[in-house]
Amino acid sequence: MPVRQNISVSHLRRALRIYWQHAWPPGTPACPALPQWHGLRLSQVLQTFVDESGPCPRHVLRLGNFTYPHMKFAVERGLSGGDFYFIADCHDAAPCRGAAPDPRWESMRLQNRAIKDAIETGWQQAGLPTLRGFAHDAARCARRVKLTGQRILLVDDEPANLEFTGAILRGDGFTVDTSCDGSGALARASIAPPDLVVSDYEMPGLSGRDVAHQLKARQETQDVPVLICSYADLNMKDLKPADAVLRRPFSAETLKAAVARLIATQTQP
Repeated sequence: MPVRQNISVSHLRRALRIYWQHAWPPGTPACPALPQWHGLRLSQVLQTFVDESGPCPRHVLRLGNFTYPHMKFAVERGLSGGDFYFIADCHDAAPCRGAAPDPRWESMRLQNRAIKDAIETGWQQAGLPTLRGFAHDAARCARRVKLTGQRILLVDDEPANLEFTGAILRGDGFTVDTSCDGSGALARASIAPPDLVVSDYEMPGLSGRDVAHQLKARQETQDVPVLICSYADLNMKDLKPADAVLRRPFSAETLKAAVARLIATQTQP
């Protein structure tokens, strides 16, 4: 039985044109050539992308922008289940952690964020599916449930991830606090230690691993489990002293299972 798709090849072409408009505006160096997809079905088109699928499908084209060659045009199907959405991904190829802050990288990061926001805003205005749109819908439709009494701190510099992941966890009865960076998360945790920290890996300033190190070094938070989420193919050896890693994109069920397991270990006598 064919799987219903919420996007078509026409949607991909429209999304790519909007990406090009903002990533390669007039007067900048020449952009890469548009892919030739004439006569291909969606499944065939996605086979021409790089497959970065983990637990859920993710297909990418590394198209770059006029100052940064590693930016990606991504088509994902993750948290929401059956529907695809588009993402402008500019988080890879960051400098190694532990090195001195590089002002040039920080300037490029801010520019990449501005380009990403412009692309994804353009997609939303064109009626194309984005993670940001799915996150807003999930938060708006979140059902009221009985609270568990347990509190989760979400840490991510991507507002859509905070909104979407938070909606799923609130739907399971958790109280959810959020922070858009590692420093803010550490400040919140020191005031009121949560039952679990769910953190993005690659963030400006402190990384998810940095957050885990500092939490484990403090007496009041050393027993708080830390779950790190990342598109990168990382293992626990890379992320110690975090307690678990979850590969993006992940399903709601995978997220819930990982959270339930870590909460259970934290509450065991």
